[in-house]
Amino acid sequence: MPRSTPFKPRLVLSCKVAMSFLRRIAARALLVAATVVFAQPRPSESDVKAAYLLNFGKFLRLSGVPTGSRPPTFDICVLGHDPIGHVLDDVTAHESIDSRTVRVVRIADAYAARGCQVLFISPDEGDGIHADLAALGNADVLTVSDAPDFLKDGGMIQFVTLRQHVRFAVDLDAVNRTHLVLSSELLRVALSVTGKLPEARQ
Repeated sequence: MPRSTPFKPRLVLSCKVAMSFLRRIAARALLVAATVVFAQPRPSESDVKAAYLLNFGKFLRLSGVPTGSRPPTFDICVLGHDPIGHVLDDVTAHESIDSRTVRVVRIADAYAARGCQVLFISPDEGDGIHADLAALGNADVLTVSDAPDFLKDGGMIQFVTLRQHVRFAVDLDAVNRTHLVLSSELLRVALSVTGKLPEARQ
């Protein structure tokens, strides 16, 4: 008797010009596709990072938090100068996560980010990144950046460019300070994973 294939979240990748949307593919293949599979012309780093920011939310859940306490929208926020620009708006247009409309919010203050679900912190924040993360405290916000040493500063996911492909590294110790849980499918395709999930969350 053939085994059924479990449902896995879909990943949407978009380029500014003449790019097809990639849909209904297994989670691992989808995440890898963010760096290696695209229609011509080849997407920019901003295209790939925007796709990842959207799809990180699809491989993210909250543990121990009542469903009724969720906000009505799924907010992907950008703190500081926005290096991704309109590409993120294009990728998230008409998207939803957990039946919530995805919204892109650009903010200038880290305290305002406590209501976000995913937060991209601009590398232009520089030495202020540590203070930004401190302002968030243990808020249930997935923090992402391509700033050098972001994980060392206490961030959760850092974009890393390797051989002209955008990958990402994960620090589970930072994630574990919140109620956030990252899918094992996401962790399997990360460039590196440090820290360990508590047994209760595995």
